[in-house]
Amino acid sequence: MSVEQLTGYLRKLRSSSGAYRSRGLHLDSSGLNFTPEASQRPCEAVKVKLAHYGVDVEETREASAVSPARYEYEYTLISVTSHKTGPQDGRVPDTAPPESTACRGTVSVVYLGKDIPLESLPYNLKLIDATAPLPVEVDGDRVLSAIYVSPVGVESC
Repeated sequence: MSVEQLTGYLRKLRSSSGAYRSRGLHLDSSGLNFTPEASQRPCEAVKVKLAHYGVDVEETREASAVSPARYEYEYTLISVTSHKTGPQDGRVPDTAPPESTACRGTVSVVYLGKDIPLESLPYNLKLIDATAPLPVEVDGDRVLSAIYVSPVGVESC
């Protein structure tokens, strides 16, 4: 199967959880999860790549009475690892996103093939005061799942 065909197949895998439009291969706060419906399960393990990027945040304009503070952020690659997932259900160990800090969040991306260029990462992230991961869109036709963990306490950056 080509990378394009495998990407399409993995994107279409639906989760056995029954949640509407949930994917059988996805990232969450504990890492990479594989829980597809039994009828669509692959016959052998699938090798995917997982990249973690740091999102360094810097305040560029202080908040005033009429406008909120403005922040800029920049990506730095933390790590890229390969993992096999499936055909059995389960969580892939050691794939959780790195913890965020006061001025650094993370974006984690699961993909196939060549590495994801920094330009493909989202530049419309919302800086929220929560550490729960949010799904984000990453440009690229080989991306399977991506999540963002906002930095904590951005106002101190």
